[in-house]
Amino acid sequence: MIYTFEDFLKDDNWTNLNTHYLGFNKSLEENISKNINVHQREIIREKLKSKIKSAKPELISELKNELLSGNVVAVDGTCADYDLLTVGFQARIGVIAVNYKNKKTEHTLYISEPFIPYEKENYEEIMQYAIRKKKGKVGISSLHVTAVMLYKEREIVLDRPEKYKMIQGDIFPYELKTGQGRLRGLNACLKLGRKILNTENVIATQTTSSDPAYRLIGNALEPGEYIEIHDYYEELNSFLLGDGDDFSIPARFNPSDKEAFEFFINDAKNKFSVGIFKGIQSNRPYVFFAPKSNLEIMVNLLFADSSFQPMRGFPLLLDYADTICSRLLSGTDFKKQVEAKLARKKILEFEINEKSTRRR
Repeated sequence: MIYTFEDFLKDDNWTNLNTHYLGFNKSLEENISKNINVHQREIIREKLKSKIKSAKPELISELKNELLSGNVVAVDGTCADYDLLTVGFQARIGVIAVNYKNKKTEHTLYISEPFIPYEKENYEEIMQYAIRKKKGKVGISSLHVTAVMLYKEREIVLDRPEKYKMIQGDIFPYELKTGQGRLRGLNACLKLGRKILNTENVIATQTTSSDPAYRLIGNALEPGEYIEIHDYYEELNSFLLGDGDDFSIPARFNPSDKEAFEFFINDAKNKFSVGIFKGIQSNRPYVFFAPKSNLEIMVNLLFADSSFQPMRGFPLLLDYADTICSRLLSGTDFKKQVEAKLARKKILEFEINEKSTRRR
């Protein structure tokens, strides 16, 4: 059935609070019971069964020894920023590398505190800067800071001496694909991307995916199974050209940047695969990005580390990295620290987000 915007506006679809409270539980039960597709999982699994593979217990045992001997590193990062019209742009970026050592975790933290001052002297300069900032033509944004963090995560993990390496997220995230616009970071990012995609001992995995196809395929897997979906080249090509429909538009590159990205895509063919795995005792699937030449070992490394937290089924070392980084470099604490300094200078009321002052 096709719905239009007007369908949701009809008075018949609206009710009062009392009626809602009395009837919603029953209607919710009916909606789920009548419309759940109990055969959906079986249909997908039957179609893909020839491509589904299973974890290897002996290999997992070997890789657990590698993990507990400190031969595997996981890298994750966190960043926070505060855009101050009367001061400048203050950010903090932290990247952490974590491994197991003698059944304990060891970590190394890398921190940067970029600050871009606001240096306008007269009315014309101030207002012109504000207008250009509104249009996104000047200044630094949260997207830029995130891109720096993601770049350093991957640069650091490649430079680490451990035998195997894990990253959280896409192996070459959107923020790095774009080249950061006016910051002109594309060449540096593509150089790093080539290095990553030619590395055989690194794997990336995502905690969540918004792609409904990935989620449905993942649901069709049994615990301890994985599947290769397609070459990572396809995702890079889709980013550059769009998907041909209204859902995804082509990347907004100038001609020289587009040509550089096309060369990069061609170099990326047959290097990495995108797939999905489900932990040995877990019912939750996760997307992975793994080198084709070493895929079996790297995916079984995910099985090995995720077995330390069987219900969640996600690599524990990556979760450790995320937890330690978030606690030591809390974004909330950063914000409070900046706001305390602003309050002392009596400019907090102007700079603070109005929503944070509302009564709840």
